[in-house]
Amino acid sequence: MKITKKLWDSNYELAELSLNTKFVQGLKSGKLPKNIFQDYLAQDYFFLETFARAYGLAVSKSKDKYSIRTLSQLLIGVSEELILHETYAKEWDIDLSNNYIKPATKNYTDFLDNVSKKLSAVEIMFAMTPCMRLYSWIGQRLLNMGFDKKYKEWIITYSDKSFENLAKSLENLIDSYQDSFDINQANYLYKRAMELELDFFKAYSDF
Repeated sequence: MKITKKLWDSNYELAELSLNTKFVQGLKSGKLPKNIFQDYLAQDYFFLETFARAYGLAVSKSKDKYSIRTLSQLLIGVSEELILHETYAKEWDIDLSNNYIKPATKNYTDFLDNVSKKLSAVEIMFAMTPCMRLYSWIGQRLLNMGFDKKYKEWIITYSDKSFENLAKSLENLIDSYQDSFDINQANYLYKRAMELELDFFKAYSDF
């Protein structure tokens, strides 16, 4: 079994917990209050800026053309996601210039900053792939469950095949490294990122 599949399977319970947060279920039902969605989008925008920087550092630490090319394409994908958030911000009247970062966001961005500055390219990827896989999985689950139209754009974005392809692209790159990493470190980085994703969703579940 490929390492990314093993890691996803071993952390599936955290994925289920994320799916069942009041925030995610509120996206599905349309009952998530507008002000909480606005707050979430602003904080997610700050997070994505850090995510983009992490991709950039992973590119700079990569030593083969396949890794550099794949990570560069993924960086473009995040750039497009940031533009999408800016479009959402206009539609939902969100001020992205407010740089106040909430604790759940800071914990996650600090983790990514630390990993991307101190560790290797593949270790950075182990810390990043949970976000990609989890959002694609949640998007597809909500799409299949049926959903209210209020947050349709969010659900369509993350359930789309193009986003799934980005998630798979990163997983395929990690799997190509085979045994050139410490499995205990990989387990820690993946699980920690999944825990931080859950905490992020929980931060917007108090309504």
